[in-house]
Amino acid sequence: MRQPELGKRLTELRQQKSLTQEELVEACNVSVRTIQRIESGEVTPRTSTIKILLSALDEDFENFKNTVEANKSNNYLRSMETWLQVAWISGIAYFVLGFLDAVLEYERFENLYVVEEIPFYITTKIFYFIFYSFFLFGLVKLGDYFSNYLLKIASFLLIGLFAIWTFFDVFTIYYDMSEANLITLGAGESISYGALTIVFGVGLMRLQDGMGQLAKIAGILEIVSGFFFAVVILFFLGYMMLVPATIIEIILLYKGFEFVKAERLRA
Repeated sequence: MRQPELGKRLTELRQQKSLTQEELVEACNVSVRTIQRIESGEVTPRTSTIKILLSALDEDFENFKNTVEANKSNNYLRSMETWLQVAWISGIAYFVLGFLDAVLEYERFENLYVVEEIPFYITTKIFYFIFYSFFLFGLVKLGDYFSNYLLKIASFLLIGLFAIWTFFDVFTIYYDMSEANLITLGAGESISYGALTIVFGVGLMRLQDGMGQLAKIAGILEIVSGFFFAVVILFFLGYMMLVPATIIEIILLYKGFEFVKAERLRA
C-alpha cells in the first residue's frame, strides 16, 4: 500500500470514529507526529504500524488494504479518463488548426519568408503546438495504460521536436536566413520528423491488441507518412497521409476514453 491513498483512507477511518489525532495516539501509542505524517502522505509506514493503527480503529487489515487499492485504481482511471477526453478534443482542434497553419506557411513561402501579420502568425503557432501536445499526450496515456513504452517515448519525442519547430518558425521571423540555410533546415526537419514518425507508427501498431484494427491502420499510415517525410522531396505526400492518420488517432483516443470510463464505472 502506497501513499497518498493510504493516508487518505486512514484519515477517513479516524474521522468516521470521531477521533482526533491526539485521541488516536492514546489508543495505539503511536506518536502524533507519526500519525500526522502518515495521514498527510509524507511517509509510507511499516505494515506493523498500519496494523496497530487499524486495531485501534477497529478495522480489518485485509479489508482496509483492498479498499485502498480500489481507491487508487479508481483515481488512476478517473485521471486517465480526463486526460483522454482532453486529448481527443484537442486532436480535433489541432486537426482543424492544421489547415490554417498550412495556409500561413504557404503564404510565408510565397512572400519569401516574410510574415505580414506577425502577432496572428505567432498566436496560431503557439495554439497549434498546445493542441498538438495535448493530443499526443493522450497517446502517451494510452501507451501507459497498455504498457506500450515505445508509443510513450515516440510521442514525447515528437512533442519535443514540434516544440523545436515552433521555436524556429517564430525565430526566423526576426532573423533573416539565407535560402540555402532555410532549405537545409527544412530538410533536417523533414528527415528527423520522418524517422520519429516511423517509430511512432510502430508504437501505434502495438496498440492493436488493446484497441483493435484501427490502431494497426493508423500505425501503417504513420509509417508510410514517415517514409515520405524522410525522403524529403516527397514530404507533401507525407502531409497527405497524415490527414487520415490523424482522424483515426482522434477516434482511437475517443474509444480509449469510452473504454476507460466504462472500466471506472465497473470498478
